Amino acid sequence: MDEEILGLIAVVVVGAVLLGVSLLSTPGVDIEAPLPNEVLTNPVRVVISGLPGGAEVGVRLRDALGRVLVEKALTFRGGRRAEGLLYFDLPTAPSGHMEVFSLAGGRLLERIPVRFVGERGTWVKVFFLDSQGNLFPAVRRIAETPRVATETIRALLSGPTLPEERAGLWTAAPTGARLRAISISNGTARVILAVPDPNAPTLALFSSQLERTLTQFSTISKVEFRFVRS
Repeated sequence: MDEEILGLIAVVVVGAVLLGVSLLSTPGVDIEAPLPNEVLTNPVRVVISGLPGGAEVGVRLRDALGRVLVEKALTFRGGRRAEGLLYFDLPTAPSGHMEVFSLAGGRLLERIPVRFVGERGTWVKVFFLDSQGNLFPAVRRIAETPRVATETIRALLSGPTLPEERAGLWTAAPTGARLRAISISNGTARVILAVPDPNAPTLALFSSQLERTLTQFSTISKVEFRFVRS
């Protein structure tokens, strides 16, 4: 066969292969926060971009010795961005990586190096719901702070980790719920939270999560709630 024809066939074949790879590949995923080699404090705010609204990915923190510190699912919303707070376990090495992976199959989509500060922190319980709707405790490491109740509510609002979700745990906290204020006086914690719908029926379940989470502390015996529209 003529060499020119063979060359043309080779070009067409290579082009078809490259086109197929391009069509089958996943759109680019970018980790906007944290930055590469950033020193992470607990919790770390994660911002990922590059996928359409409704898409889900997994985010993992792993230290240099291979220990997984946290895994969490994040959902892309408006603006092709997904974000959340990751409360992670105590690292066994001063450096590691943040990884973004596909929930379907676990394929690695993005990876950046990170570093950790040498703080032990404080361990608290946050209460989620099991498949029967019963309260179930999970442990979180939070930064050492005089505002332990505030940080514990933030940890509760961040939701279950990926392994906890796979074990059947879930939360009745509305998407986008935010802590507005908390005060503690004479054993009573008064909590104000901003939510999309202050009359949502699921807030009764969420209130039970909040109450059980806060009454783990000896300074709190009663919790009063106020939900306002966000």
